[in-house]
Amino acid sequence: MHDMFDLAMPAWELALRAAIVYAVLLILLRLSGKRTLGELSVFDLIVVIVLGSAVRTSMIGNDKSLIGGLIVVAVLLLLDYIIAWLAARFRPFAHALQGRPVLIARDGVVFSDVLKKCNIPPGAFDAALRKQSISTEQIGQAILEASGSITICKRG
Repeated sequence: MHDMFDLAMPAWELALRAAIVYAVLLILLRLSGKRTLGELSVFDLIVVIVLGSAVRTSMIGNDKSLIGGLIVVAVLLLLDYIIAWLAARFRPFAHALQGRPVLIARDGVVFSDVLKKCNIPPGAFDAALRKQSISTEQIGQAILEASGSITICKRG
């Protein structure tokens, strides 16, 4: 019970480790594309779970204390709040962080090269069409949103 409150390293080091891991994951997930965080497939969910496990040691090292874990959680939540606050107030920051919407179909024509570039399997696009009860010929425009979801508008 005594070890529960004893930090294995200084609190500032735990906070710095958490901040570095947060920043690196943010950059890597942003570079991996919109679909990583859009509608999670089973494979994406596995990656998220494994990422959490993989970065654990990077953030807390050998620290097994309750206080150390709480410091890391507090830093991660604070960083998340700061990033969201900045994105809500500075459009260039939001675009750099979240990306911009991408047109993937217009007037019944699906841009397969854009789908490939955005790592959208044809089946995922077809599922989005079915979800909205729209056929390819009825597409006015289809957009891959910055969130990773697909929005489809009918013609007319």
